Amino acid sequence: MASTSQLGIITVPVDGAWDIEDLRALAESLSETYGLFYPLVAQDDDVRKQLQDLVRKQFWSGDIDTRHFGQWLYRAIPKEESLKLKSFTYHSPGAMELSGVLVVLLLLSRVARSWIATGSAFIDLWAKVDKFFERRKSLRRPKKKFEVSDDLAEGSDEARALVLQAGHMLGFDDASCEVLIGVAGNPISALKYLVAAANEARKLADLEREGLIKLPHRDQPIALRGSETSKQRKRARPTPSEVRQGIKPRKS
Repeated sequence: MASTSQLGIITVPVDGAWDIEDLRALAESLSETYGLFYPLVAQDDDVRKQLQDLVRKQFWSGDIDTRHFGQWLYRAIPKEESLKLKSFTYHSPGAMELSGVLVVLLLLSRVARSWIATGSAFIDLWAKVDKFFERRKSLRRPKKKFEVSDDLAEGSDEARALVLQAGHMLGFDDASCEVLIGVAGNPISALKYLVAAANEARKLADLEREGLIKLPHRDQPIALRGSETSKQRKRARPTPSEVRQGIKPRKS
């Protein structure tokens, strides 16, 4: 399958005080975040549809504490657009060159740097997210058959507000938060997605905070372009028409 995405190379300065655990953490975080963000910007229609279908299924029925799903997505990325280590010079300072879809590389860098910039505000927001799912334990891992209720509708509205707050902190603009909701299928799934993405980006942020790497700067807000498919799925709350996602309409 031919590549239609703009491939590019970024250079990341690295410190000479690394140990093997730092290298392992970097490799895992890069593949995890690259896998999570790639479905948002994949140019090939078939690839994007396939990966976004996986995102919708996982973040609706999967637990909020999803582990390594990004690496699973990463293995489904076309080989020519996967993340590659072009060079690694280990000095003090050293540098590594990474090649891949440029917009994905800049996206993961922007999110990681946003985590550093927001500091304690992120901790406070994550406490709100924990309380949201604590009050609605059934939404952490919903059953295949799920009734649309007033409580679910209210939870969807609250989830949307949390998606906007978390999205802004991570560098997404308003329109891109709506794209995320469209890709994930509903605000509750989008909130789970942002939690997973932020948790992995935090690992990259920790490496930068410790002075081991220096991620590229990207100050402008993240602007995602929604596909027609994701626009059709964008809703304020789950509805009976989402039966295909495992939601069963409430009987009157």
